[in-house]
Amino acid sequence: MNLLLVAAFVAALTVWPRFGVAGENGLTLDQAMARARERAPAIVAARSAIDEARGRLIGASVLLRDNPEVEGGAGARLVERGELLEGNFGVRQVFELGGRRGARIASATAAVAHESATSADVTRRVLRDTAIVFWSAVHAAERQRLAEEAAGLGEETLHIAQRRYQAGDIGILDVNVARAALARARSGVQAQMAARDASLGALRLTMGMDADEPLAVRGDLRERPHYTLPALLAHTSERPDLQALAAGARQAEADMHLGRALQWPTVGVGASYERDDGNNVAMGNVTITLPVFERGQGLRAEAAARQRHAQLALEADRRSVSVEVQTTFTVYQRREDAVIELERNALPGLDDNEALARRSYAAGHLSLAELLLIRREILETKSEHLSRLLEAAVAGVELEASAGVLQ
Repeated sequence: MNLLLVAAFVAALTVWPRFGVAGENGLTLDQAMARARERAPAIVAARSAIDEARGRLIGASVLLRDNPEVEGGAGARLVERGELLEGNFGVRQVFELGGRRGARIASATAAVAHESATSADVTRRVLRDTAIVFWSAVHAAERQRLAEEAAGLGEETLHIAQRRYQAGDIGILDVNVARAALARARSGVQAQMAARDASLGALRLTMGMDADEPLAVRGDLRERPHYTLPALLAHTSERPDLQALAAGARQAEADMHLGRALQWPTVGVGASYERDDGNNVAMGNVTITLPVFERGQGLRAEAAARQRHAQLALEADRRSVSVEVQTTFTVYQRREDAVIELERNALPGLDDNEALARRSYAAGHLSLAELLLIRREILETKSEHLSRLLEAAVAGVELEASAGVLQ
């Protein structure tokens, strides 16, 4: 019997690195986060939007919006005494007044800040999903280990039942029940392997990995970080979605300035040279575009509406974030308390109870039904502990994401 236990334990250690809880080559949470920041498709796409906004800023920063205009012409005039060669040449540059260039630069700068904050918020959400899937993969590996442990115990129980049946202590019914229990345990191993593969596949998606890339995870669900509510609330101002709303309000304000600047005329300054009737004529000229009809009224109205919307959304989201963080913090504490309760009052002695029940059945002091009932209670307690650990880990990820810690 002891040899069977040793063999089952060695077999579990042999397969352990394959599903990646403690393998030396397994991916840690920090490594998974770093890979997601680098390769996640959503993050890569969001960063390209920043480059587009920077391109608009380059265009807005050009010193003069209009290029110089050059105009010229040449021809011959027929007169009584012959032909006179005549021509004209002029150059003109249009200047904007009212601070239009500065308003465009401010709007483009705010757009860059908005896209940067939006990209950071996409990163926050992707990292949240990556961390949750990572811990789900670790949890699936732990559940597989527990299922393999149950299968090993079921195999040992079947051997005990067969030995007692051959000795005439029990009937064939116990052997059949033990064989069915072993089959259920082995089926559970396959089910947990499927859950492990599904979690690793989801993790590949969040990190932007190919299907043929090897992947294993390495982490401990029992390691729980400690949080303080004041520190988390102080960090909420750095949430990128709030920064994106603030940048949107600044962009709308800059567009309002641009709309007001459109009430100013544009001025064109130029010079021309003309040869007329054999005479050289040089002139300076000024053109003024009068903003009689188009005065930026549409742009001002649209920008004012966008600014009001952004300000209202920012104020509402700030209140919502505060409530979200406090609620998530309370949930995390409850999840942690649920884990502590099991670790203090349920887990100690479970393995000893299993060994005692197994020896009692082998000695004939315990029926198979009683052994299986005790074993099921032990396995359900361990399984529930793993579920509580996963819930606490996910609650911690949600807390960090809501407070803006994940970046």
